[in-house]
Amino acid sequence: MNQNQPLSLGRSWLYSAASAGLNIMSITVSTWLLYFYAPPPDSGRVAYLPAALVGLLLTIGSLWDAAIDPFIGHWSDTLRSRWGRRRPFLLLAAPVAALFLILLWTPPGAAGKTPTASYFMLVTIGYFTAFSLVGIPYDATLPEMAPNSHARVKLSYWKNVFGLVGVLIGSLVAAPLFESIGPVAMGVVVGVVGVGTVWLSLLGLRDVEPPPGKPLGALEGLKITLRNRQFIIVFISTLCIHLAYQMFLANMPYFVTLVLGKSEADVGIFQGVLIIVMGLSGMLWGHWDKKVPQRTLLTITMVGLALSTALTFWAGTFSFISPLVQGILAMIPTAIMLGGYFIIIYALMGNVVDYDEMLTGRRREAIYYGTFSFANGLGISVGTLILPLLLERFGYTAQNPLGVRLAFWVIGAAALTGALLFRGYRLGDSPAATRRNLGLPEN
Repeated sequence: MNQNQPLSLGRSWLYSAASAGLNIMSITVSTWLLYFYAPPPDSGRVAYLPAALVGLLLTIGSLWDAAIDPFIGHWSDTLRSRWGRRRPFLLLAAPVAALFLILLWTPPGAAGKTPTASYFMLVTIGYFTAFSLVGIPYDATLPEMAPNSHARVKLSYWKNVFGLVGVLIGSLVAAPLFESIGPVAMGVVVGVVGVGTVWLSLLGLRDVEPPPGKPLGALEGLKITLRNRQFIIVFISTLCIHLAYQMFLANMPYFVTLVLGKSEADVGIFQGVLIIVMGLSGMLWGHWDKKVPQRTLLTITMVGLALSTALTFWAGTFSFISPLVQGILAMIPTAIMLGGYFIIIYALMGNVVDYDEMLTGRRREAIYYGTFSFANGLGISVGTLILPLLLERFGYTAQNPLGVRLAFWVIGAAALTGALLFRGYRLGDSPAATRRNLGLPEN
C-alpha cells in the first residue's frame, strides 16, 4: 500500500479495532482497581490495602511504566523482523497483558497486607509493561498509516470512535460483572475482548519499510527527543491532562456511590454517557479541524475541561433536580472536551514526528509516542497518588464525601495548567506551516 494513498473505510476500521481492546482494558483498570483494593469504609467490601498505600504502589508501577516506555518505542523503531517493526509486539504482548489483567483481581488477601502489597506491586508492573508493549507500537503506526495531518485527524477519529465503543461496552459489562459475579470474571471478559480486537487490527496494518540508514542508539535517540522544545511543551501539557483524566476516572465510582447515592452498577451509566458523548463530539472536532489550527483546538479542549470538571464540584447539591440528572449533566461538557482532546493530541503528535524528521533526517515514530506515553504514565502516577490522599484527608463516606468533591477542583486546576503550558507550542499542521511558524528556511 502506498503511504500517500488514502485509507479505505474498511481498512481504517480494521486498523482501529485495537483501540477498542486497549481502551476497554485501560478504563477497567483505571476505574476499578483502587476501588477494589480500597473500597469505601462503609461499603461492606473487603479492604485489602489502605487507599494511600494503593495509591503509592500504583504510583511506583506507573513510574516504572513511564520509565520503560521510551525504550519500548526505540525497540519498536529499530526492530527488524519478517513481520515488520510493529506486528510482533501486538501479536505476542497482547495475551500477556490480558493474563496480568486477570491476575490483578486475585490478591492473596488472607496472607496479610505485606504479601498482598508485594503481589499487587508485581502484578501491576507486569500488566503495565505488557500493555505498553502493545500500545506504544500500535500508536506509532498512526503517522505511518496516514500521509498528512488532516488524514491523521480522520484516522485518529476512527481510533477514538472504536476506543470509545470498546470502553462503552466494557463499562456496561464491567460494572454489573463487578457487582454480581465478581472482578475476576470481569477481568476475564475484558482480557479476551482486548486480545481479540488487538489481533483483529493486524489485518488493517500497513507494512512500512524500515527507514534507511543506521538507527540511532537508544540513549542518543532519547537525548535528541528530549532536546526537541516543541515536544517538551506537548510532553508537560500531556502530563497535566492525564493526571486530570486519571483522577476523573478513579474518582467516578466514589462520585456515583457517595455523592449521588447510586449503586456500583450505576457507574456504568455514567461511563456510558461519558463515552457516547465523547464519540458523538468527535464529528464536530473533525469538522473544526478543517477550519481551525490543531494547536488552537487543543487549547480549547483543555480550558473547557478545566471549567467543566471544576463545576462538577456542585453536582448533587441542588434540591430542585435529581442527583442522577445533575451527575449526567455534569458529564456532558467534560465528555465533549475529552473527546476533542484525544482525537487532536494523537494527530498532533504526528506533526511532532514530522518536525523531528526535519531536524534529524530520520523517522522515529515510536520513540516519540513512547516518550509521549512516558508523560501519560507520569500524569497517571501523580493522579493516582493525589486522589487517595484527598479522599483520606477530607473524607470519602456517604456522610462526608468532601474529598470526592474537592478532587474535581484539583482535576480542573491540572487541566488549566496544561493549557497554560501549551501556549508555547508553535508547530503547524503541515511541514510548510511549521517552517513558517518557526522561521525555518524552506527546503
